[in-house]
Amino acid sequence: MELTTLNIKLNPLKDGAMTEGKPAYILFNNANTKAELFLPNEDQGMVLNKTNEGNWTNSSYTLISWKGYVLQKDGLAIFGGQ
Repeated sequence: MELTTLNIKLNPLKDGAMTEGKPAYILFNNANTKAELFLPNEDQGMVLNKTNEGNWTNSSYTLISWKGYVLQKDGLAIFGGQ
């Protein structure tokens, strides 16, 4: 799979604003209960599971659907996009 063909691209954020850098990509399963996250400079994707709050999480990352998507690591917004 070519990551640039995925329809959800998240741009790097610094202090809540877009900054230069490589993007992250998101792929959802058909039921929208899992999101696979592909971070720059990582060899494999990681799976985030949907929570009761409507976000997708794992031990370090949280994907929030708000004005597009915001990816947080340990509570800090690091990527965002549509």
